[in-house]
Amino acid sequence: MTKIETTAIDLTKGKIKFFLTSLTTDELMSTCKISRVNEKTEQGFQRALDTARASKIAKYLNDGKVIPGALILSCQKDSDIKYDDNTQKLTIKGSDGLFMVIDGQHRLYGSYIAYGAGNKTRIPVCILSGLNRQEEIEYFIDINSNQKGVPKTLRIELTKYLVEEGSLEGIRLKLFEDLSDNFDSPLLGRLSASQKGRGYITHVPFQAALDRVLQISPLKDLPYEDKLILIKNYLFGVKENLVEIGYQDKLFQATFFQSIFRVFEQACSVAMTVGSNYKKETFVALFNVLQKINYELHSGTNEQAIAALEKDISALLDIEVKLKISNRDLF
Repeated sequence: MTKIETTAIDLTKGKIKFFLTSLTTDELMSTCKISRVNEKTEQGFQRALDTARASKIAKYLNDGKVIPGALILSCQKDSDIKYDDNTQKLTIKGSDGLFMVIDGQHRLYGSYIAYGAGNKTRIPVCILSGLNRQEEIEYFIDINSNQKGVPKTLRIELTKYLVEEGSLEGIRLKLFEDLSDNFDSPLLGRLSASQKGRGYITHVPFQAALDRVLQISPLKDLPYEDKLILIKNYLFGVKENLVEIGYQDKLFQATFFQSIFRVFEQACSVAMTVGSNYKKETFVALFNVLQKINYELHSGTNEQAIAALEKDISALLDIEVKLKISNRDLF
C-alpha cells in the first residue's frame, strides 16, 4: 500500500466530504476503478469504455491542449483519506479500487494513453467521501443528465474563426453571413446561427444544402462574388413563385431548402438551355413549376421527405425544359 500526499482544498458541505486536488495518472490508475453496468447489473452504472473516444482525448492532450474539467471520484473507504487543515494536505492510503470514478473515465484513460506510466503530469480531481452506492448512482445520473452539448449549428458558427479563407467551410460560412445580411438577399434576416425555431434556416440545413453544390459546376468555377450573385438569383426565382401561391415561408423550412438545392445543378443547366443565362428573370420563369406542386402531400423532415420533394421538383423541371425546346421555332 502506497501513501499519497497532495495539496487540496476542503470544500466539505454537510455530511459529504468534498476535496478539490490533483493526482498523477499513475496515482489515479493505481487507485481508481470503474463500476460497469455489464459487470454487476444490480450495482454497476458506468457505460462501457469507448476506446476510440479515449484515443481522441489522448491526441488532444498530446497536441499540447488541456482539459480544464476535473474527474469526479468517490472514496470507497473513508478512513483511507485524511485532511490536515493546517497544512492543507490530503493524505491518501493508496490501494487498488479506493476511488470509484463517477465522472471522467474517458478523460482518465485518455490521459494515461497520452502521458504513459511514470509521467508526473497532474490531473484535476474532485474527491467525494461518505457516499453510499445509491448516492453514487444519483450523482452519476445528475451529472450526465444535466450536461448539455453545444448545438451543432453553434459549433459550425464558431468554426468561422478557425477555417482558412477560400476553403469549402470558409466560403459556406461567408455565404451564410452575406445571404443573411445583404438587403437584396431572399434570405435577409432568415438565417440564424442559433436555434430560433420555425421560420429560420440554421447552419445545419444550410451546410447540408450548400456543401455539395459548392464543389460542382457551375459554382465551383466562379469567383466568390459571382457565386453569391448566382445563389441570390436562384433563390429569388424560387421565392417569387412561392409568394405567388402564398407559400413564401416554405423557403425558410429546412426540408424544402435542402430539396431545392438538390436540384440546383439541374435547374442551372435548364436555365442555360432555355435562357442562356443565370439572371433573376430566367429563374423566375423556370421555377414556375413550383406552383404546380401539392405541398399538402409533402410533410415530414427526414431524408425520405427531402428526397420525395426533390423528385417532384426534378420531374417538373424535366417537363419544363422539354416543353421549352419543343416550342422553339427551329426553322
